[in-house]
Amino acid sequence: MARAAPKLKSVSKTSGLKISGFKTSGFAEKIQPFVHDEIMRGVPAKRVQALIDRGVLGEKSVYRVIPERTFKRRLANHEALKVPEGDAIARFLRVTDAANKAFGEEDFARKWLNLPNPALNGRIPIELAETDAGAREVEDVLGRFAHGVYG
Repeated sequence: MARAAPKLKSVSKTSGLKISGFKTSGFAEKIQPFVHDEIMRGVPAKRVQALIDRGVLGEKSVYRVIPERTFKRRLANHEALKVPEGDAIARFLRVTDAANKAFGEEDFARKWLNLPNPALNGRIPIELAETDAGAREVEDVLGRFAHGVYG
């Protein structure tokens, strides 16, 4: 006889968040990834501003993919990001989350993401994350670090 899956209680912002039926905790409390449908509908600019305000994303990173003036106009007009912009912000969040998990220390992860890295041929990880291919390179280096592979 099959047992029904246990139901999750509603989750407060401080105890974790619910993603696809699973409760998570830790860094995921601060970084709620955008899902495909949300990116396609348009991520509200105010949600990105909230991530900047909480220190999850740096303004410089956001302005690399959305010109500052454009972003501020979208905020003032309560507009959503274009699909490529939302996708780029989601990539930054994914790489930031991977760094937080690999190092277990947000401040160190933030510094690591913003400094040239020898494992990436002296390139800056967060700048590489502007493209999907670059983000995958950064995630590969973080995965090797997390698993103790340094060569």
